[in-house]
Amino acid sequence: MARAEIDQGLADRLVRELGPRGAVFDAKEMQAYEASARHGAGQARAVVRPADLAQLAWVVRELVAGGAHVVAQGAATGLVGAATPTPDGTQWVLSTQRLRDVLHIDPVNRSATVAAGFRLSDLNREAQAHGLCFPIDLGADPTIGGMVATNTGGARLIRYGGVRENLLGLQAVLAHPAGQVVGTDRHLRKNNTGLDWTQLLCGSFGAFGIVGRATLKLHPVQRQSATALVAVDSADTAVALACALEQDMGEFVSAFEGMSCGALQAVERHQGQGLFAETPPYAVLMEVSSAVAPGQGLDLERMLMAWLEGRLEQGGILDAIVDKPAQLWRIRHAVSESVQALGRLVAFDVAVARSAFAPFRDEAQALIERHLPGARLCDFGHLGDGGVHLNMTVPEATSAAQIDTLREALYEAVVVRFSGSFSAEHGVGPYNQRFYDRYTEAPLRSVCSALQQALDPGLQLGNVRLGGAVPA
Repeated sequence: MARAEIDQGLADRLVRELGPRGAVFDAKEMQAYEASARHGAGQARAVVRPADLAQLAWVVRELVAGGAHVVAQGAATGLVGAATPTPDGTQWVLSTQRLRDVLHIDPVNRSATVAAGFRLSDLNREAQAHGLCFPIDLGADPTIGGMVATNTGGARLIRYGGVRENLLGLQAVLAHPAGQVVGTDRHLRKNNTGLDWTQLLCGSFGAFGIVGRATLKLHPVQRQSATALVAVDSADTAVALACALEQDMGEFVSAFEGMSCGALQAVERHQGQGLFAETPPYAVLMEVSSAVAPGQGLDLERMLMAWLEGRLEQGGILDAIVDKPAQLWRIRHAVSESVQALGRLVAFDVAVARSAFAPFRDEAQALIERHLPGARLCDFGHLGDGGVHLNMTVPEATSAAQIDTLREALYEAVVVRFSGSFSAEHGVGPYNQRFYDRYTEAPLRSVCSALQQALDPGLQLGNVRLGGAVPA
């Protein structure tokens, strides 16, 4: 479908204000902003790239006044289409990639104020110089604005929480009043003065406003860690190990990741070598860490080894690999790519209470065998917090209708029977709007609808409708 025409006066004003790098109208140049990390591409009407908070406010004011529909986009690492323009060529992409005017570290307060366009790696590189870090551990390298908008979690959520637990403040731009800057960059851990923009906008997926800056808690860099990849006889044993590790090693526990037999076999095939003498039914990657330097009376590697030896006597553990943390994490981070290399990938991002993890996994396996008997389950994820990346490979001939039937059955099981979430980490976007509408309680959708009506009455921001989808 052809792109909608752009008012020449508006185009000229954008170029004058943002410069030639700040306004993109060429179809070839726009292609980089029209695709998401996994799903299909759309078509942008144009791309605007403000370089500071003032330009961001000006752009939103101009576009909203002109009746434009604006989709904010960071690094485009999301997996639910929330930052991807629709195929009809009517939506403007507002990229935050040039929005890098502030990156300030306050080492005394252990906090940072960061413009939305900086990447997670940029922030951690600056924080590292002060012995600090922002410990949200992800497979991708997203922008800070995108992380706030989607409330990302990651592999170390069990220790540090997600973005919401580490967000001290933010500044954002609203559609109504058009271009209004709201929020604060105050570095306060205690501010009990009522509701604020920080909690309202974090995890709203760009539906209520566009994040321009975030003020974040920083944490001490961990100076020592110990990691083990442990083969176990079942998912039940894996959950029991998580509980025992927390009971015995408490605040040192920083990650507890699960990998199924299928996921391990995918990695082994991709890397061309076996991890264990025999691939186990399940395995966990456990990590303990501390900001206390080695040689100060704490030896985490020795502690973890002794703990594992004690657990061996209680059964359930089949084998264990204790290696340098980077080597073992490389195995965990290779799972997704390895599964994709096996064939056609179908992926679900769900979560249940940790106590329901093993029963839900059994139910999911049964549903997959019933609806897609040729599928191969290669699940993995953040077992410590109940998150499951229910990935599988399916025969190439599998139809979209078959996959959708399985999706309906799995989400019904996870939400209704296991009181879980159909989107543990990836958030809400066009690809799962209908499930949000179905499983989000009506009173909450009503509140969200009222907020969206107040903050964006023309529904001009984003691809997500937290008050429910707009009827066709």
